[in-house]
Amino acid sequence: MLSVSRSRRLLCGILLTLSTHLSAVAADTAALEKAADQLAQSGFQGAVVAARGDQIFLQKSIGNFGALNKTFRFASVTKMMTAILIMQEVDAGKLKLDEPLGKYWPDYPNADARKATIRQLLMHYSGLYNENAIPDFHMKAANRGDNMQEFATGVCAQAVQTAPGARFDYNNCDYMVLGALLEKLNRQSFQQLLQKRVFQPAGMKQAGLYTAAMQDNPSHVHGILNGQPEPEVNLASYGAAGSSFGTLPDLIAMNRAFIQGKLISAAARAEMTKPNATGGALGVWVYPFSGADAAKPVVITERQGWIAGLRILNLVDTGSGNILILVSTNGDLDMTQTWANQGPAAPLLTALLKTR
Repeated sequence: MLSVSRSRRLLCGILLTLSTHLSAVAADTAALEKAADQLAQSGFQGAVVAARGDQIFLQKSIGNFGALNKTFRFASVTKMMTAILIMQEVDAGKLKLDEPLGKYWPDYPNADARKATIRQLLMHYSGLYNENAIPDFHMKAANRGDNMQEFATGVCAQAVQTAPGARFDYNNCDYMVLGALLEKLNRQSFQQLLQKRVFQPAGMKQAGLYTAAMQDNPSHVHGILNGQPEPEVNLASYGAAGSSFGTLPDLIAMNRAFIQGKLISAAARAEMTKPNATGGALGVWVYPFSGADAAKPVVITERQGWIAGLRILNLVDTGSGNILILVSTNGDLDMTQTWANQGPAAPLLTALLKTR
């Protein structure tokens, strides 16, 4: 049996250790808070969330974003979800990344486009026609609806720009075609596939897909572009390239499910996050970030989204479970350059990686 004095010494030691640990956590959290405050002072308006695993270290609404559980468009973060759906097909043996589109869609209306592989479509090396060549394509006034099969076989099936593999061209048509292919393979709508195979298993309770019946929602977060209220956009016209929406908790849930292997196999995730020489991977970008430790860079999986006045930066460290999300309500703000240890997210990511 322990003596009273020894018991006191042991208790004091435990309390001292706990106090030291809590102080360290508080100091690290303070670094995140400081980085967020500096972001706010730079003029950033929006929301920031920093997490690791199930623990949220920082969640902050800055400026005009409002409540942190508000719904907003995910824009091209949708492409990450589409890539996950494609990798599920790879896992199931229904698709092979280096087989041409024509193998799975033999009557696709553009014979040249049929030569593009699934991988080239995912990485924007397909050479497909780019719908952004039509300035008002996604504008609400153009009234083009939400039929992704029609987009894929219509505007996206116009004359190719280059031979497959010739050059990188960031192109929503790549993902509209992939989304339409997923619908054909599964005989379900893209909306149903997302709900069943991404939203539900990840626990994304408020997530959805904009449709022609709900092109936009006044209660969702909106932003500015060119210093003015953003133009009215047909958010449903992006389909598998950018039509999903949800809340910050939804996006955190998707990232956690991706990290934990709930959506695709470890082998599929490794293939999806294998970068080319410029960091491009399948639906995401992947690069070493050395802001926290130059000697031991951390591999970051990045997916950005941008439609009109809203920009999203979604950063995931699959190795340690770190998640950093920035949502900007200023469409003019450049959210790039994290890979170069620069840009608005770099100080926050550095602080997150150092948090213990």
